[in-house]
Amino acid sequence: MTARQTIPALVLAACGAAAHVHAQAQAQAPAPPAPTVRPAEAMRAAVENYAELAHRAYAEALDRARAFQGEVRAFVRAPARSSDAKLARLRQAWLDMRPAYGRTETFRFYQGPIDFGKQPDGSMGPEPLIDGWPVNEANIEYIINDASVPITRATLVERNARDDEADVTTGFHALEFLLWGPDTDPDGPGNRPARDFVGAGVAARRRAYLQVAADLLVENLEYVVAEWRPARDNYRARFLAMKANLGVGHMLTGMSVLAGFEVATERLTTALDSGSQEDEHSCFSDSTHLDIAADVQGIADVYYGRGTRYQGAALASAVNAVNPAIGARIAAQLASSVELARALDVPFDRTLATAPGSPQRQKVEALVTALQDLAGLLRLGGGVLGVNLTRMTEGDND
Repeated sequence: MTARQTIPALVLAACGAAAHVHAQAQAQAPAPPAPTVRPAEAMRAAVENYAELAHRAYAEALDRARAFQGEVRAFVRAPARSSDAKLARLRQAWLDMRPAYGRTETFRFYQGPIDFGKQPDGSMGPEPLIDGWPVNEANIEYIINDASVPITRATLVERNARDDEADVTTGFHALEFLLWGPDTDPDGPGNRPARDFVGAGVAARRRAYLQVAADLLVENLEYVVAEWRPARDNYRARFLAMKANLGVGHMLTGMSVLAGFEVATERLTTALDSGSQEDEHSCFSDSTHLDIAADVQGIADVYYGRGTRYQGAALASAVNAVNPAIGARIAAQLASSVELARALDVPFDRTLATAPGSPQRQKVEALVTALQDLAGLLRLGGGVLGVNLTRMTEGDND
């Protein structure tokens, strides 16, 4: 979320205070491998692995977004023949692209290209245009219904969170609202009829909005992919030129903030406390559970270096090379967190409607605790590597 991009050191320190590890997950953890690489070499390999994984993860998210864009174009080209079945196909394309982006969120929360750098002054990246939330539904409907407002790329970008952080006009969740409409059913998602896109007038403007928003999503993901592409003068080149401890600090900062603050606090605890489905991440489509699972899986992917040629010489190897016991604790907590994230009840808003102490809420609370503990252990891992996350700044690369 736009207003939550800057995470103060105190939040990171608070995440570090948690060090509880579930006994069952500990017992199931595999024995840590014997160190096979030197710590300094392992940290450099982890940095290289991270750059490769970031590019591949964002490239996959872009491929999914382009597929969705193609479905939008087909849907918009033949509005007179739009049907609920065709709208259902488009909704499925949206659902298909979400997990790929969710697995990239571990690359946030430091001075990377997703959060910083796209604007001329370097102050903001495209994340608010990609995944801004929550969404003020009335704001989008106002734009669509006011014929004096041009529905163009410039309009949607300029108005995104302009007067209020909830006045989101672009990205996944604006598209989600366009496709599903308001979610007034505690047992299911929104149910916008296909006829809302058929005909002239407001329907034509809704189709135009859908197309412009889909094109913008692809455009902004293209920017991030380009910044992580190899053999270019871009962020990836600067990242690889950093001292290894600074790069590892960025990695651990993103992972720990995503786990202990963004997911545990902003996306889970806030919704539990309010009991309002307006506070869940993907409320219109009732796919919040998929978001949470993808976020946690992304953290695990980075820790183990999954899906890259550096697998086996990633962050896990660096921690194990210095302190196998800490490595085993992180591995156990990651396994527990992934399992708990996959076990959330569906839909998430039904959990929010239950009373305090309900079994559904207890599952969410267990995940919150697990993620806070994971954040603390990741910080502990940084400590054994000589990386202090609370003081990570670009100046440390001097």
